[in-house]
Amino acid sequence: MKVGLFDSTQSGFQWVADRVWKVEHAFERANATGEKARSTRMRIFIILCCLGTVYCLLMLFAARASLFHGAGQIAALTGQAHARGQLVDRNGALLATDVDNFDLFVDPTDMTAEDRVYVRRALAQLFPSLPRETLDKAFRREGRALLTGNLDAMDRAKLLEYGLPGVSFEAQRVRRYPLGTTGAFYIGMTKRAGEGMSGAEKSLEEQIVASANGQAVPLAMDLRVQGALENELRAMAVAQKAVGAVGLVINVRTGEVLGMASWPEFDLNRPGDYPEAHKRNHAAVDRYELGSIFKAISVGIGLDTGTASMNSVYDARQPLVVGGRKIHDLHATNAYMGLEDVFIKSSNIGTGLIALNAGKDDFTRYYEAIGLFRSAEIELTEPASPLYPKTWTDLSLVQTAFGQGIAITPLSFAEAIMPLLNGGYHRPLTIKKYDGHTPLTGERVFSAATSRTMLDLMRANVTKGSGARANAPGLRVGGKTGTAQKPGRGGYTSDNIASFAAVFPTDGAVDDDRYLVLTIYDSPQGAPESSGSRMGGLVAAPVAGRVIDRIAPFVGVARREDKFATPQWDKAPIQAVEEEH
Repeated sequence: MKVGLFDSTQSGFQWVADRVWKVEHAFERANATGEKARSTRMRIFIILCCLGTVYCLLMLFAARASLFHGAGQIAALTGQAHARGQLVDRNGALLATDVDNFDLFVDPTDMTAEDRVYVRRALAQLFPSLPRETLDKAFRREGRALLTGNLDAMDRAKLLEYGLPGVSFEAQRVRRYPLGTTGAFYIGMTKRAGEGMSGAEKSLEEQIVASANGQAVPLAMDLRVQGALENELRAMAVAQKAVGAVGLVINVRTGEVLGMASWPEFDLNRPGDYPEAHKRNHAAVDRYELGSIFKAISVGIGLDTGTASMNSVYDARQPLVVGGRKIHDLHATNAYMGLEDVFIKSSNIGTGLIALNAGKDDFTRYYEAIGLFRSAEIELTEPASPLYPKTWTDLSLVQTAFGQGIAITPLSFAEAIMPLLNGGYHRPLTIKKYDGHTPLTGERVFSAATSRTMLDLMRANVTKGSGARANAPGLRVGGKTGTAQKPGRGGYTSDNIASFAAVFPTDGAVDDDRYLVLTIYDSPQGAPESSGSRMGGLVAAPVAGRVIDRIAPFVGVARREDKFATPQWDKAPIQAVEEEH
């Protein structure tokens, strides 16, 4: 039985009363033994003053705790699980809150023999999932027994309507998530005692506990964006029978994660009903060789070092031989290529030449500056560290340039590509809502000119290249497709990772608000929705486009007249030019 603060105070009064009684008896004994009354009275008076002072201090402590201390400290006094503040999205929509759940007890000794039969039958009907042996054991006991736990207020109210004798409840403070599966990996879970286990619940633990009696803690999440992202990601994952899928929506100017989805999903209120694989946040934990979307970073580095420009020409007439290995283009052009063609035709040869021209020292210096040699910089505790070559050779440099031989989490990729889309600044990702006033800090990694060129190249890939299925009319979408074979024992397997990194709007000032939409599918199987294809341009790109089409009003991006009408976009040829490794 838990003891409340009021009960503790009552026991304090009893403690003082006991001491006073003992003092009185001491006084009586003193008189009986003939001691001098004056001396005895003085000693007794001093003892009473000491006892009174101690008790006053105890009362002051209790009052101060109840009036001024945080909920977690009160919980420690009362024995309750420590309370937590509410979590809300950036617009105030409730995501997580504390509620009272109830343990149900039954005491057969408080019933007549006739009542026992009636109560047992009623409980069996009201809780059909309750094992019969549990009921039998409870009704055989002499005294109070726990029958079941985790009843919500509606269950309790329903049971109270029956007025059953011998039935009682004890409240338990628990964490509840009104939206169930929505935002599960972003919000995270808590332990039964209230301590955060994952997601925002763990990484913002101190702030959430401190706000238990104050304002709710706002996350960067926009629930409307999160819902649209999850809907679209799920639909394609189910159609493709994918092993897993990831979706991210990020403001590249502020680093705010507006949406983070991982599939398969689970319900935060019933985590025990799902296998561990469903509770894995693929965005933070899983490391992928992402293939051709990585080429956006490589081209950006070439531009920023000055070793590549829009006037550069690359010889792709023959395979590129590096370290004794031949590098091929899947859809070989056997021709000279300009930088734009290298990008929109996703040339391994051209990207490899860009990397060799810049050199290992410069490339790895940029890799380090944009965070590719450590786990993603974000408040979350889950992000995994990358896997990359420990010794850099020309071959390892070329391979990483086109997205092979370096395995990173989706969060790490998002952090790395952001400077190419926001005017050149590396900033950490954040799950906290940006207040809109604090100056944004960040290290300049790329020039504004490099950022502008990359936005134009990504737009060109949607208007001319493999990203056409990501276009959302009027929203100036840019992007890069990726299709990479998955590594396995002894080499690469036939399974692949299909991905698309989208950005919108690509016009405007380079330091305007702009949004990255990243979609990744692990081992798609091919489906009618993608014409049987497993490639990024037909699996991941359409999902990004549909997400952008839905969320644009929520993030304040207005539509403008497109160069092409919607029917023309729908008929746009899809160039399957991503490289499979």
